[in-house]
Amino acid sequence: MRILFLLGLIFVPIFLILDSHLPKFYIFDPVKLQELSKASIAAGEGNVTTIMHHLVDALQKEYGMAHVNALETDKWFFNNAGGAMGSMIILHASITEYLILFGTPLGTEGHSGVHLAHDYFTILSGEQQCFEPGQIEPTIYRPGDQNHLTRKGATQYTLNGWALELAQGWIPSMLPFGFADTFTSTLDFPNLWKTVYLTGVNTVNQLMVGKF
Repeated sequence: MRILFLLGLIFVPIFLILDSHLPKFYIFDPVKLQELSKASIAAGEGNVTTIMHHLVDALQKEYGMAHVNALETDKWFFNNAGGAMGSMIILHASITEYLILFGTPLGTEGHSGVHLAHDYFTILSGEQQCFEPGQIEPTIYRPGDQNHLTRKGATQYTLNGWALELAQGWIPSMLPFGFADTFTSTLDFPNLWKTVYLTGVNTVNQLMVGKF
């Protein structure tokens, strides 16, 4: 117990200091992402594929190809988390940020999870509905709207459509939430391996260009 107490005295202050400096490492601006998303929605005229390609092109022009991946069909994979299921592609993954396209054309529902990160969910097509305990009617988000889930917040949500999702905070701490359903439900270990591999490769690539 004494050792644990001493470790706490050492590591807790270190964590708090690093945590207070996290925003210095962010490169993505939620307001700008919403602006680019709205422009792509208008350009796509309801075609989700066109919207996504237009948006990724715009993101690469804004933030650089070193920080935003291209759309490649073989880089999509399933995501099961909090009871919800969809597919996603990593546009950016680093220690402090991830940017993904996520969604499903079939509809899904689940728990958001509680994370050490802020989450910005910009709807590209379809609709998301969210509610917190105490709400009687859901909050509804439609194309162009951005849902900000604050750090340590939690909601129940439904989604039928696609979104651009930005998370900013301690991204590694979010991974157990994304992995847990594999062991408790889906047993889709090939998909888990693809998730881990692509997340790891992208994070290392960002470290190599100086992005924490």
